[in-house]
Amino acid sequence: MKRKKLAIILSRFPYPIDKGDKLRAFHQIISLSHHFDIHLFALCEQIPSESDLNTVKQYCTSIEFFHLNRLTILLQSGLSFFKNLPVQVGYFFSQKHKKNIQEAIKALKPDTIYCQLSRTALYAFDLPFYKVIDFQDAFAMNYNRIQENAYGLKKWFYKRESNRMKSFEEQMLQWFDATTIISTYDKVNLSVQPNQTFVVGNGVDFTFFSPQNIAKKYDLLFLGNLSYLPNQNAVRFLIDEVLPKLLLQRPQLTINIAGASMPSSYQAYNSPNITMSGWVEDIRNTYAEARLFVAPLHTGAGVQNKLLEAMSMGLPCITTSVVNASLQAKDDEQLIIANTAEEFAQAIICLLDDEKKQNLLSKNARRFIEESYSWEKSNSKLVQVLNGKV
Repeated sequence: MKRKKLAIILSRFPYPIDKGDKLRAFHQIISLSHHFDIHLFALCEQIPSESDLNTVKQYCTSIEFFHLNRLTILLQSGLSFFKNLPVQVGYFFSQKHKKNIQEAIKALKPDTIYCQLSRTALYAFDLPFYKVIDFQDAFAMNYNRIQENAYGLKKWFYKRESNRMKSFEEQMLQWFDATTIISTYDKVNLSVQPNQTFVVGNGVDFTFFSPQNIAKKYDLLFLGNLSYLPNQNAVRFLIDEVLPKLLLQRPQLTINIAGASMPSSYQAYNSPNITMSGWVEDIRNTYAEARLFVAPLHTGAGVQNKLLEAMSMGLPCITTSVVNASLQAKDDEQLIIANTAEEFAQAIICLLDDEKKQNLLSKNARRFIEESYSWEKSNSKLVQVLNGKV
């Protein structure tokens, strides 16, 4: 039986995996390669290395990447204000690349086009093929949360982005034959609820992210992409508000902050209590070296991959109700929920003092991930959506 042709348009080349959208894209490509001939069209701010290209090539029939230069990014980001577009949509847009991508796709005549994120919508919305777009998260909701916790120019900017993204999400729902989103919680927070929106969750490679019995170096770990504003806010909350309360009872307590794109200014946080590790090649060791994982995010949307990985590795985790709204784990059984600095400090101290509770959370977290966050299960639903069989 002849395999169907699938054109995938991404706003970033999906490897190396240093951002959440790249992780989702890479694992989806692996799964989809068993069902489709994949023709990948990827925008990129940096030309992928030969090694990274070869890693992705094994799953694709063809790959084309399109470099976004700094001048185009600045120009299109500025123009987005005059076009009433979300800035992130303008940021990733190039009229030249649109022309080239559309010519290639028209010549290809794919059975389906799959776009990831609103950033790629303008490249495909007017093409005459069956089209699916992955919203991934409820971005309008996310931006609204951010503006509620921001001040001055940032507050104005994210309020504008929330309003523009809400309108753009409504447009995309009209342009595309079907849409996917990462969780039921994100879906219900879209401004409209069309029948063609389907939940396609993220997963974890729980063979790769499995518990390791190695010596603990840190009491707490926070890990994430540190160019992402909600993660930056989480780091400041943890260090400025939670840590002083912890040190009153545990002066020797240690925290490790790790992740991609760490601002150079964060090095000023280094102290006997705080280690700024930044980017690490194999994050499994980073997880395994910590006693507890904390994710004190009060803004953001979607499922937090770092939390899935930490739970898969059997780390006892503490996070906020905002994060757990998408995750849907059971409080005090599979993780601990805390929201204020006082609640985080109390939960951390109690858990560090209770090895039995740590072990229980560890086992329950691992079981929860295995049962609820399989890439195979999530991507089987995506195959149905891309085939128009839902």
